Amino acid sequence: MPQNVLYFLISAGFVLFVGNIWSADFDTGKINFYSAAASLLMVVLGFVELRKRKKNEN
Repeated sequence: MPQNVLYFLISAGFVLFVGNIWSADFDTGKINFYSAAASLLMVVLGFVELRKRKKNEN
């Protein structure tokens, strides 16, 4: 996976998470937790892959 795709994955996950919170009007009772968890997982996996790639370059 190219490195630019990883940055896109991280930023898209962050934007989706913020959009999910915003669409629920910042009320925890209205948040779709599956969507929020998937967005956070995108960000975490992006950072994990980026860290792996940087380790392999050294």
